[in-house]
Amino acid sequence: MMKILAAIDSFKGSMTSETANQCVKNALPNHEVTSFLIADGGEGTVDAFVSALDGEIITESITGVNGEAYLGRWGWIKSEKTAVIEVAEGAGLIQADKETLHPDNHTSYGVGEQITQALDKGAQKIILGLGGSATVDGGSGLLQALGVVFKNDKNEVLSKLPVKLSQIHSIDTSGMDKRVHDVNWQIASDVTNPLLGEQGAVHVFGEQKGLSNQEFATYDSDMKQYANLVSNETGKDERFTKGAGAAGGIGFAVLSFFPCTFWSGLTLLAEKGDLEAIVKEVDLVITGEGKFDDQSLSGKVPVGISRLAKKYSIPTILFAGKIDSDRTAIQEENLFALIPIVDAPMTLNEAMKNGPKLLTRAIKRSMKLIHLIETI
Repeated sequence: MMKILAAIDSFKGSMTSETANQCVKNALPNHEVTSFLIADGGEGTVDAFVSALDGEIITESITGVNGEAYLGRWGWIKSEKTAVIEVAEGAGLIQADKETLHPDNHTSYGVGEQITQALDKGAQKIILGLGGSATVDGGSGLLQALGVVFKNDKNEVLSKLPVKLSQIHSIDTSGMDKRVHDVNWQIASDVTNPLLGEQGAVHVFGEQKGLSNQEFATYDSDMKQYANLVSNETGKDERFTKGAGAAGGIGFAVLSFFPCTFWSGLTLLAEKGDLEAIVKEVDLVITGEGKFDDQSLSGKVPVGISRLAKKYSIPTILFAGKIDSDRTAIQEENLFALIPIVDAPMTLNEAMKNGPKLLTRAIKRSMKLIHLIETI
C-alpha cells in the first residue's frame, strides 16, 4: 500500500479540485490517499481554504456580475476570524450571461458586498482571491459597494451598470467603509500583469470577457483615465505594479485603497494548509489540470506542486485533459509522467462531460503500470 497525495487543480468547466481528488480515491481504494484541494486565487479558492483550515461556507444574497440578485458563497474561519472571498463568485465569468458577454455589462459590486458581509461578521483578516472574473471595471463596482461615489462631468452619481469608466469625472471616498483599513488583507493571485498597456488587463484578458480587438485601445485609454483619477485621490500610483491587472483591474483597486500584500495563490494556500508537511509523508504525488502545455512551467499550480515534492524526492505524476506538449515527462521539474486522460476519439464537450470517468480510468491504468514495474 502506498501513501498518495491527491492535489489536482480544477478542470475548468468539467470538474472541481474536490471532484478530481475524489477520482484518485475512487481509483485507488487499496492505497492511503490524502486529498488537498487546490486553487490559485480563482474558482475554488473559497472551498480550498475552507477545507484546509476547517472553516465553514457562508451564503448570503449579493448583486451578481450582471446586476441581478445572486446567492454568493464565501468562507469563514472562525478560529482565526478570517474571511475568504473569491472574485470568481461575486464577479465571475462563470456567472456571466453568455448572451450579453461584455465588460460594459459586468460589475464587481457583489465582491464589495461580500467584503461588507465579512466585516459585519467581525473579520480581522480577509483573503481575497483574484481570478476568473468577467469584469474589466478596475474594481470600481467593488469600491461603489464599499461607499465610494463616482460622478460624471455633470456631478451626477454613476450607477453600477452599465460600466462606463470614460464617464467617471470625480471620485468621492468620504463615505467609504473605514473598516477596510483595519483589516489584514492577503490577496491571492497568480496574475502578475500591470493594469495598463499591451500586458495589461484589457489587452491580455479582455477578449475572453467579451471585448473585441477593435475595442482594446479605447478601453485601455478609459482605464488609464480612471487610474489617473484613482491615483490622484489616493496619492499612490499602482498602475504598473505587478498584479494590478488581475481580475480586470480589481488588483489595482485593492492595491490603491487597501493595506494589502500580494501572494501566489498556491503559495498562500500551501502555507495556510501546511501542504509541505503533508508532502513529506507520502510516497507519490498525483496532480493535474485541464490543459498542460510548456507555458505551464512558468508557474501553473501543478508545477508548483511538483517543485514542492521535489524538495523531498517524492515523485509526481500529472494528469490533464490535454497535454499540449511533445514531452511525456519533465524530470527536471519532478514530473515523471504527463498523462492525458482522453482515451478515445470524442468532442471537447464529451470529454468535459465525462471528465471524472476519464480521469478515474487513467489513474487506474497508470497505477497498474507502476505495480507491474515494481514486480520486474
